[in-house]
Amino acid sequence: MLSHIRMKMLLIVIPVLCMILILSYNASVKTAKRLVDHETSERISAEKEIQKNIIEKNMNDAAEISRALAVFAGNGCKDYSSDYFFHILKPIVQDNQFILGAGFWYEPYAYDKSQKYMGPYVYRDGDRIIPTFDYSNADYDYFSQDYYALAKKTNNIVWTDMYYDQTSNLYMITCSQPVYDDNGKFMGCVTVDVGLSSMQKFISDYIAGHAGTTYIINREGTYLAAESEAAVKVKSSVFDSPNQSYLAAVSEVISSDNGRTSYIKNKQEITVFYKTLNDLGWKIVFEIPESSINKPIRQLSDTFIWIFGISLLFMSLTVFILTGRIIDHPVKAILREIKEIGDRSFDQEVSRELVKRRDEFGLIGKSLNEMKQQLKQSNEKLEYSLKENVDSQKQLILQNQILTERETQMYHSLKYAHSLMEAIPDTVFVISQEGVFLDCIGDLDHLFFKRERFIGKNITDVMPQSIAAKGRELIDQVFLTGENQKIEYEWTSARITEYHELRIVKWFDDKAIAIARNITETHNYIKEIEEISYHDHITGLHNRRYFDQASKELNQSENYPISVIFADLNGLKMVNDSFGHEYGDYMLKRFAEILADSGKKGELISRVGGDEFAIILRKTERGETDRYIRELKEKCAKETINGIELSVSFGYHMIEESGMPIQKAVKLAEDEMYQNKLYEASSRRSRTIDIILNTLHEKNPREEQHSQRVAEICEIMAKQMGLPDSDVNKIKAAGLLHDIGKIGIQEEVLNKPGILTDDEYQEVKKHSEIGYRILNTSPNMSEIAEIVLCHHERWDGKGYPKGRSKTDIPLFARIITIADAYDAMTSDRSYRKALPSSYAKSELIKGSGEQFDPELVDFFVNHMKGLN
Repeated sequence: MLSHIRMKMLLIVIPVLCMILILSYNASVKTAKRLVDHETSERISAEKEIQKNIIEKNMNDAAEISRALAVFAGNGCKDYSSDYFFHILKPIVQDNQFILGAGFWYEPYAYDKSQKYMGPYVYRDGDRIIPTFDYSNADYDYFSQDYYALAKKTNNIVWTDMYYDQTSNLYMITCSQPVYDDNGKFMGCVTVDVGLSSMQKFISDYIAGHAGTTYIINREGTYLAAESEAAVKVKSSVFDSPNQSYLAAVSEVISSDNGRTSYIKNKQEITVFYKTLNDLGWKIVFEIPESSINKPIRQLSDTFIWIFGISLLFMSLTVFILTGRIIDHPVKAILREIKEIGDRSFDQEVSRELVKRRDEFGLIGKSLNEMKQQLKQSNEKLEYSLKENVDSQKQLILQNQILTERETQMYHSLKYAHSLMEAIPDTVFVISQEGVFLDCIGDLDHLFFKRERFIGKNITDVMPQSIAAKGRELIDQVFLTGENQKIEYEWTSARITEYHELRIVKWFDDKAIAIARNITETHNYIKEIEEISYHDHITGLHNRRYFDQASKELNQSENYPISVIFADLNGLKMVNDSFGHEYGDYMLKRFAEILADSGKKGELISRVGGDEFAIILRKTERGETDRYIRELKEKCAKETINGIELSVSFGYHMIEESGMPIQKAVKLAEDEMYQNKLYEASSRRSRTIDIILNTLHEKNPREEQHSQRVAEICEIMAKQMGLPDSDVNKIKAAGLLHDIGKIGIQEEVLNKPGILTDDEYQEVKKHSEIGYRILNTSPNMSEIAEIVLCHHERWDGKGYPKGRSKTDIPLFARIITIADAYDAMTSDRSYRKALPSSYAKSELIKGSGEQFDPELVDFFVNHMKGLN
């Protein structure tokens, strides 16, 4: 019967204990699960947001710089030497640590008609800034590169996918901006290479400090940064995985901006956190095994299982022992006492019938011992209750330890975020929702105030009113919309003006992070580029870009009547071809100085083309305009460059009432200028050619004698051949002018006493093309210009400059070739005496059919007798 009582007690106590433990376990697990999920999400969100802001900041700066470079490259690019581009690019790469390289990439022959590839490029190699033209060749062929093709195709700024550069062992991305000239024609593109090594470092640091893995992909799913650098280098894709569960998860990542999903890998659930980094659609993805997230929960479960087993065993033993002590032992003791009393027969209170009973009621009775046992049982119950309280207290201590661990992890996460912000080369502020400065880290050396002056104070109490009002508005927008905000402002202190950029992002529910960067150098550099893009670097005058903008602003009724004058510098191309671009540039500068000294108030003077200038005079009548042009012509007539008069053609049109666009007036003035230019052109070009020829003969008197002899030989031969008088005169003139192109050859080369070097000979060979360009500027000299171009061609096609052969060479050019060779052999040279006529004719016969026309050689040898 005692065994039955014990079993009943166990059946009552054990289920109650199990129920209490299970309820406590479920409550603790749910609380721990919520804490772990919240802490994990908050930590990953903070890390994603910081990395996102760093990448977007660098990309936005690179885009701004590429736009400024594109403006420069599209306006007046031909006015600068190729080395000048390095002067523009070096400061960009040197002053911006995140920029690894920058370059200009022009369309074929857009910069120089003789140069297909024009791609000046500056890159960073460690601490060195290296300019190079190594990529301006057919081997590299930058026209086929992604950055060039995308810029040309999209007509807008583009970004390439991130790639691994094996030369520098760095990750980078290229910003490509198309370049257009003033007419909207595609000229090429400019590129800025942005280093993204911080992304791979972030991936490596995160993997080293946390469970799970992380990586960055583009909108097509290609790895941009990952734990395995090999996957990045070969451009692997997340869609290469055979895991269908994983493919479904990454499809959700690609299609959504931000969120959380999961997949199954090796029968284990993997939680995926993701966020879009920028406008390019990049995603930063964090994968954490559910086992890692639930590790503290598993530890809690294991602890509860041990507690449950130990408690169950303890309670079973307790019940078994208590039943023995509360029921079995007291009954035996009472029986012993009754037996002793019965033996002595002293105790009348004890009933013999009660002693003889064999059930629980007879044993318990009315004895004092039974009451004492009942008191003892009550005391045991109190001890049991105390034990339960102790167990509950231990459980609370355990939960407190778990919460402490979570707080420690959160502290390390915040410390990690703090370290990241300190590594940023900017100043980072922590601001409350009410606009109070809470903390400041990062670059503290360039603050306008000491830290103690603003920490704990509101932005309105520290910043100037205009900046504080805008900052207060952005903080409100951040907490209202949750979107990042940006402001650029000017700050003046102690006579120093600086420009700053402030980016504000939401951090937790009641704080914001504000990242401040000093952009003074970038701001001033962009302003400098804009200033350069509005001026002509040769004359110092405004260029066409500035003229188009300013002229529209001047076209107002209060400025009427307006005189729109168009001027063209005559003979500039001829001077460039004859004497070199140095003299042509001097002509441009001298005319610009004359215009600048004209002293007309309120005038707009611009160089709008290679040899074209535009002038706008406000409140100027027609008669005053005529007088202004006449004075300019008189000043120009007094100027000569290497013996050539500074000649300018003018035309103008009046705007006397509203309704006429300024560009139409410019076109009408240009048409009048070209009409005036036609009247003056013929005589002016003839005078210029005479001046050039005289200058050549002054440099080398021997050339004058040689040209006269060649002209005489050609005249005699033409008459012997029975050619008309007009052709005789024409070939005689061509003979006189056949070496006029030598005006463009250096004087020391022309007068060199010895044999020419290969380089000197190659320079002399250019004289036929130079002569052609000089003579071709005059319409009535076009046929003679063609003869001069071909007078060094050979019958067998091995001559220069075009390699023409046989009858494709003009007849008069073939005659001059023979006369030129004959006179060269029969005249004294600096390195030898004249050769006999017989020897010269024998040499002509040897060259017959190769260098010379065989029929003309035969005619010369048989009919041209008696030549001295």
